[in-house]
Amino acid sequence: MITRKSDKRGQSLVEYGLVLALIAIVAILVVKAVGTKTASTFDNVQTQMTTSGIATTSPTAASS
Repeated sequence: MITRKSDKRGQSLVEYGLVLALIAIVAILVVKAVGTKTASTFDNVQTQMTTSGIATTSPTAASS
């Protein structure tokens, strides 16, 4: 009897694709969470500076 060697290249490619997709999803979620946290921190700093009278809420134009 001649036995046929199974071809697992396609299966491996699908597995690598799934792992890559999972890594991409996790990376996107982490970047989004860090971005939200960073924006929140800058908002808090701006609020504290405005309350202290150090800064204003409206941006000023740079003079030439």
